[in-house]
Amino acid sequence: MLSLLGNALRGPAQARAAHRQALALGPGIALGVRQLQALCPAPTEAADDAPIFLLSAGWRSGSTMLQRLLMSDPGVLVWGEPYDECGLVQALAGCAQGFRPGWPPQDYFYDGRPTTELSGEWIANLFPALDDWRRSQRALFDTLFAAPARRAGAARWGLKEVRLTSEHALYLRWLYPNAKFLLLYRHPLEAYRSYCSFGRNWYDLFPERPMFTPRGFGAHWQRLMQGYLDDAQALGAMLVKYEELVAGKVALDAIDHYLGIATDHSVMTRKIRGTSGAGEKGHVNALERWLLRRAAGPTAERLGYAW
Repeated sequence: MLSLLGNALRGPAQARAAHRQALALGPGIALGVRQLQALCPAPTEAADDAPIFLLSAGWRSGSTMLQRLLMSDPGVLVWGEPYDECGLVQALAGCAQGFRPGWPPQDYFYDGRPTTELSGEWIANLFPALDDWRRSQRALFDTLFAAPARRAGAARWGLKEVRLTSEHALYLRWLYPNAKFLLLYRHPLEAYRSYCSFGRNWYDLFPERPMFTPRGFGAHWQRLMQGYLDDAQALGAMLVKYEELVAGKVALDAIDHYLGIATDHSVMTRKIRGTSGAGEKGHVNALERWLLRRAAGPTAERLGYAW
């Protein structure tokens, strides 16, 4: 009776054990991308197929300023958070979570036989090749971002994003092995002060993940920033500190050299405000500061930020 009750409420013991074993692998986008790389290595692409991904650890960290710098090269078009609340990259990268050692089984993949021969086989699980999976996902990005950039006269395209983790970046590198990654960050307290002037009504992903509170903002910053630090080397990325960028301590020539472009450095001296609140700082009370520090403090302090 107890066994029957347990199966009804919790599922069979064998299924639960298999689930525990799967969870022990640490499933996630990073594991899935590693599995995809092992099963379907990305082919060497043409040298000019090197999109630029400018990823910022959250909002109000200078990403638009850096985007304008990159686009001062006439051959570069960097899209600004396109369809941001839809979570397009997140959704596609999230599909990688299913890939893990042992899945998919090799006999799931179509082996090229005439389709008439398959009518007498077990074909409940019949998958196209993983190379088709990769090319189909790249086709979406090429159609949505690369093609209109070329129509605009730009040889290089890119994305400026404030929501993507390093795991999403690893997925993008699998699709585009020659991609370049700029990882931008700012003191979370100063970024949050600036964010407050905009009303604190933005979303990481609509409608499930609003960023209305200092805790939410800080946790978002912490998650992105810790991943940037952990995976920068694997991505071959360039980390850029906002405070050093605006103080002139980041060599813009180094950014140009890393990306293989030639920018107009005078762009950095011109301030452009997109909304009435841009450039202002909202008031952050003691409780909000405490909540923000609790969420983002460990990584912020590791970077030398004082509170």
